[in-house]
Formats: sequence, C-alpha cells, structure tokens
Amino acid sequence: MKEHLINLLLEEYKQQCLFDELEKRGIQMDKICVNNRDIVLDIIGFPRDNTLQYDFDYINTGGDILNPTKKIPDNDMFCRDWLIDNFYDSIEKLKQEQRVSVTNNGLKIEEEIDENAVRAQLAQHVDWLYKEFDKYKKGETE
Repeated sequence: MKEHLINLLLEEYKQQCLFDELEKRGIQMDKICVNNRDIVLDIIGFPRDNTLQYDFDYINTGGDILNPTKKIPDNDMFCRDWLIDNFYDSIEKLKQEQRVSVTNNGLKIEEEIDENAVRAQLAQHVDWLYKEFDKYKKGETE
C-alpha cells in the first residue's frame, strides 16, 4: 500500500514541478490539478477537511459576529492544512537537476527529476502521515 501512496504523491510532485515551471513563464495552471494529496489522506483514513462549514468570524470576534449559515467550531471540525503543509515542506527540499545538451540550435537546458531521491522523500512523508494518523486516532493531535 505504501508504494501506491508514494506513486500517487510522485505524480502530484511531477505536476507541481510542471506548474512551477509554467508559472515562471507567466502561465497560471492552479485551477486544473489532480489533487492526489487528498486522495492519499483519504486512503490513510484522515477525515475530510470541513473547515469551510465553520464560522471563523465567530472565533475571531470573540462571539460578536455569528453567521447563521455556518457552524460554531467544535470537536468535529478537521483541518488538513498541517498535513498538506508537510507535503510541500518535503518537496521543497528536493532540487531538480539540470542537464545541458548541445543541439544544432545551441545549448538546451532541461530540468530532470532525481526520481529515487523524490521517492525516498515521499516515503518519509508517508511514514510521517501514518504516525500522525495514529496520533489522531488516539486523540493526540489538534
């Protein structure tokens, strides 16, 4: 199972690298992505992020403002941000290698991914997710 989760996250990483490269060229692609991170979190067993159902203005104003269409934060609220932040922190550590090729038109620089290094980093992230899920089940996380 772990290998399948790593493969899903690897595809997420590749997609993120592509989107980052396009963004450097002025092309925004953030609205069309396959969110494998959430699929992995679902498979492990984490609850879905339901924070949009809750009224954070109620908390931020000390209860002065209450949106009747939203819930007051309670023990059923679950935010996945800390899990997703760890994924991004993990992949930020990875660097792409550059390969320089000589072509008829001059030099061509291509980015390459060291897939073994990426897989190793993602394996650490998946291990961390399982540990965090165990803590969650025991009630040891927020």
